[in-house]
Amino acid sequence: MVAPALELAGSARDAVGLGREQRMANLAGRLRFRAAGRPPPGTRIVVLDDVITTGATAAACTRALAAEGFTVSAVLTLLAAG
Repeated sequence: MVAPALELAGSARDAVGLGREQRMANLAGRLRFRAAGRPPPGTRIVVLDDVITTGATAAACTRALAAEGFTVSAVLTLLAAG
């Protein structure tokens, strides 16, 4: 099941060329929980990210979900940069 529980709010800049700290700052406060995408109770949560470069996006998603009471079981990525 796919639960579109997060959305990027506000204007984050393209992360190309940014280091880890810059990427984290770029996402700070910009990931918003979508109640309409709430996973069913007891669902194991897996974050899917297209590319892991520094891990900042995966970490930000995990923190945003934790703030809503969800525990991320795993992060799955399609590609790793570097």
